[in-house]
Amino acid sequence: MDISRDQIIAQGVRVTEGAALGAALRSRRKRLGYTQEDLADMLGFSPRLVGEIERGRGTVGIDKVLAFATALGVDVVAFER
Repeated sequence: MDISRDQIIAQGVRVTEGAALGAALRSRRKRLGYTQEDLADMLGFSPRLVGEIERGRGTVGIDKVLAFATALGVDVVAFER
């Protein structure tokens, strides 16, 4: 599933599950050519935490999800429209 920010806004996609947001973030990370380890290093996270965010699992704080999305240039507010 490869969704750009503009497509999300244009389609009015509403992400209601962490797994769907995680899948969109994973897709974006891969499209930018980053590994989970690359992103973890950039954010000061463990690679395991990056994986949990991408799978929509665990008890990840919204601050970490927002940092993850911001690092990838994803506007999380667009997911609410």
